[in-house]
Amino acid sequence: MRTRRTAALAAPVMALVLTATACGGGDTAESLAEIPAWDINPQDRADVRDGGTLRWGTTTPISQYMMHHTDGNLGDAHHIMGALMPSPFAFDENGEIYNREAYLRDYEMSDDGRQLRMELNPEAHWSTGEPITWKDYEQQAMTLGGQEEGDFAAPGQMHGYDRIDSIERGDDQYELTVHFSEPFGETGLLFEHLYPKEVMADPDRFNEGYLEDIPITAGPFDFESLDPGSGTVTVVRNDDWWGDPAKLDEIIFQPGKPEAQAGAFVNDELDTFYVGYEAAEFNRVQDRHDGRVTQAVDNGFRFLEMNADTEELSDVDVRNAITLAIDRGEMAAASLEAIDWPEDPTTNRLLSSSAEGFQENSGDLGEQDVDRANQLLEEAGWALGDQNVRTNSEGDQLSLRFFCPAGVQTCTNEATIVQEHLAEVGIDVRVETRETDEYFNDHIYAGDFELSTFVMTRSTPYVGEQFENFGGPFDEDGEDWGNNLARTSTEEVNQKFEELAAETDPEQYDATANEIDALLWQNGQSIPLFQRTGTWAVPEDLANFGAFGLASIVYPDIGYTEE
Repeated sequence: MRTRRTAALAAPVMALVLTATACGGGDTAESLAEIPAWDINPQDRADVRDGGTLRWGTTTPISQYMMHHTDGNLGDAHHIMGALMPSPFAFDENGEIYNREAYLRDYEMSDDGRQLRMELNPEAHWSTGEPITWKDYEQQAMTLGGQEEGDFAAPGQMHGYDRIDSIERGDDQYELTVHFSEPFGETGLLFEHLYPKEVMADPDRFNEGYLEDIPITAGPFDFESLDPGSGTVTVVRNDDWWGDPAKLDEIIFQPGKPEAQAGAFVNDELDTFYVGYEAAEFNRVQDRHDGRVTQAVDNGFRFLEMNADTEELSDVDVRNAITLAIDRGEMAAASLEAIDWPEDPTTNRLLSSSAEGFQENSGDLGEQDVDRANQLLEEAGWALGDQNVRTNSEGDQLSLRFFCPAGVQTCTNEATIVQEHLAEVGIDVRVETRETDEYFNDHIYAGDFELSTFVMTRSTPYVGEQFENFGGPFDEDGEDWGNNLARTSTEEVNQKFEELAAETDPEQYDATANEIDALLWQNGQSIPLFQRTGTWAVPEDLANFGAFGLASIVYPDIGYTEE
């Protein structure tokens, strides 16, 4: 199999702007521990009326709806395809795995973590009428595990699938056993967004079949239309769905900018969107008389990235000096002070604060220490020179570019704070803006930057899917860093991710995740700024929707309460 790996794929999805707010008029929580795990107005299906439309504001138009394509795994695409495609496993608000009975009647993992037995629902079928069988699961495993010949634009051997030796048919076509080459403890990562076997076996259909089209589905909703001009996608209730029928008649996914979406929400022209934490959007959405803003922990974090594949930042001591020079509390406060949210920089790169094993792992790197930062820079060979800017033995100045996408004021504000803090230790920072496409394609993905800030979100509670973001390199030449935008890692980090994927004991799994997070602190990878907030604007009568935290969206249950 020939594949193309690219940083455009982000299993934990990368976003430009961290958006956050909280329930208007409420008291600000003192700490993350006081923020609930989810906020979705949970209601029994009997209390949700049949019918209605959910107008869902998204951030950007989508062109590639093959979720396993390097251009397809985007947050908005994940939400759209979640209504349309099979995923046999799901998670509750505590991150506990369960099976979606519409696709998977039962499953069992062997005690040694090497065999996963699955009993499929024989009623499940594709929109073509063909049944969903073990062959669909086998083909997805072959393609995403790198065993299928052809030029698939997929990210090489995907985590989890690379451990599958074979898939064996059971007593009939609705039973299968997945055989792993070594123990595997992250079952729920597998077979998310299942596609038909004929699509997954054909490079042309894989690469282009779902490009600006969604031809075959198997979910509680059917694909209705895609407006190529606006990028609006409409899905409608699937009347041939074999599970609990969808309460809503349709969902309309409408791309737009947060400021425009805030106005549309207040004017009852939009039902929900992820609220920006800029004061203007936060204050604007409060004007809707029947609206509210959810408050829950989100499965992601905002961070400052340092590109270690540059001469200035290749030295871990320099990266650690930058970490120590920055007041993360001030940066968190600058972003969160205008809203009802704790100004708390306590963050774990791998575990959400609502996860049982969550802990802070910064050690002696989490608090600002200008004296130690200066000491590390001196030891790294950067001495204070003219104009209080550090230089090395060759006379080169320690000058860093901080790139921000045009129009993203949050990033610009953060860059200004970093610029001020690093000036105190003799590091020059130049803030530069670029148009969004150029920002990502020509700078971030290409590795032509020193500093920038992002949000990283995760689609499951599992940690292993983040190996591509923190491990590597992924080739023998040491040049392929996949989604690892820091372009650095260590053998110990890579080994710990291997151990974690094989771990079946929950307590030891969390312990290993915390060990990895501590190692990432020590290696100066992705300085955490604060945990992403789960904050959505929603009408008060919208049920089973909002900030899901670690939980999976149950699309058939979304709807409006009885009037």
